[in-house]
Amino acid sequence: MLEYFLTPELIFTTMKKNLIILSILILSIETAISQSTFLRTYKSLENNTMYSVSETIDHDFILCGSKETFQGSLFLNAQLIKIDVHGNVLQERILESDSIQSSFATLRKTIAGESGFFLTGRKDSVSSDEVFHLLKLWKLDENLNFVNEFSLNFADSVVIFPQQYVNQNDSIIYILSIYIRPPNNQSDFSLVKFNLIDETAESYFPSQNALRIPSNFILDTINQQLRILCAGSSLKSKGILRLFSFDMDLNYISEFEPDFNFASITCRLSNYNNNSYIISGNILKPTGEKCLYNLIFNNNNEFIDSTALFCSIDTLTYPGSGNSILVSDSGIWSVGIFNIDPSTLWQSDPTWIQLSRLNPEFELTDQYYYGGDGLYNPYDIISTSDGGMLITGNYYNPLAVPLVHQRDPFVLKLNSEGLIVNVDNPEQTIAQEALVLPNPGREFLQVKLAIQHKSAHFQLFDMGGRLVLETDLSEDMQRIETRQLGSGAYIYRITASKRGIGSGKWVKE
Repeated sequence: MLEYFLTPELIFTTMKKNLIILSILILSIETAISQSTFLRTYKSLENNTMYSVSETIDHDFILCGSKETFQGSLFLNAQLIKIDVHGNVLQERILESDSIQSSFATLRKTIAGESGFFLTGRKDSVSSDEVFHLLKLWKLDENLNFVNEFSLNFADSVVIFPQQYVNQNDSIIYILSIYIRPPNNQSDFSLVKFNLIDETAESYFPSQNALRIPSNFILDTINQQLRILCAGSSLKSKGILRLFSFDMDLNYISEFEPDFNFASITCRLSNYNNNSYIISGNILKPTGEKCLYNLIFNNNNEFIDSTALFCSIDTLTYPGSGNSILVSDSGIWSVGIFNIDPSTLWQSDPTWIQLSRLNPEFELTDQYYYGGDGLYNPYDIISTSDGGMLITGNYYNPLAVPLVHQRDPFVLKLNSEGLIVNVDNPEQTIAQEALVLPNPGREFLQVKLAIQHKSAHFQLFDMGGRLVLETDLSEDMQRIETRQLGSGAYIYRITASKRGIGSGKWVKE
């Protein structure tokens, strides 16, 4: 029998080899994760949308939302989808039922850092034998199993739609909801406090049911208050946009009306740090321009600073739905919906996901645009463990044949600079830093330059490759006359700083 004696030299050599192998493995894993940036849609036969996303300890992602039982049924079942770091679907769970409608709303990790999540949603019975409207809170593991669940039954008195929740030390969960109280079916906001220790629940409903639409709410950790951003009337007098404050026992404290001329009820609220918060919304300027602004206030509701992300008279940009602001080490990231038409749910013109970065001085430094091939509606943005970010929401294709009014989930995964960097896949979507619209167009087109470009060069080619139009760009939104061109398809190319910042097909009708 051979015997092996471990000398110090052999031990050192073995450890060195193992460390080299381990380093290579770690580097390979980090490289693989860092290169996993993409834009993907998940098409199905049924209307299917996702509202929230969270990352697992294995760098996978869980998305929550709802899905139709069959195409056109308008009957929703709550749905969870688990995808890997490359966007491939690993697992799906649906609360399948023909008599109980359900939907998931918000998913976030537990504060304790264990491999678990809190998930909010609702269940509504439509059976003639039993009527109930349940506000639900689940504890979820990484394999999409329910570990625990809590319910508050509103019977037939209130239909409730949870929007967002605040987690206080994994022991108390506050849920902000829209509720509708028959028979007038007018929407208003409500607050519910789930105490997970003694398994009790408390709720707040305004004494007078008025038309109010809640946006988001945040926890002021310094003053120990909940702040709710609502569009609609005040609790005391008439108003358009209000910030309501409640103590941790759901007692109303006060309200604050920002002194700005908001042009839309679509606004978003987010914590900036422990001492201040951000409101994102459209403000009407005296010139007639509607501008998407980010506004910073301190916890005493004193205005600190503002930044305009986009201004235009004829092109509208809304803040993203749900959670639209991310504060990270690489900047303040603000998600918008560029070129939206709020007059319809099924607009024919495309939208873009507008991703804007602000520096610590609250100055706009970069903008990137993704999409443009359909209607994108972002709902959530989170930081990822590789230092990047992930955006999810829903997508609608107005050019589909046959045309079906349905939405499908999308996932946009980016690096820390807000970019897709899959250099090994030249067909992968890249960020646009210049846009051409309207598309199709007739007598003119407009070129929108991202904030980081003060000038650029525009070229338009026919389908034979012949240059038919060329001009320099010096404005952030510049009009170019096209009435001299014949109808048909053209290829545009926009360059700045010796590189391409935008390209695609433009059609003249």
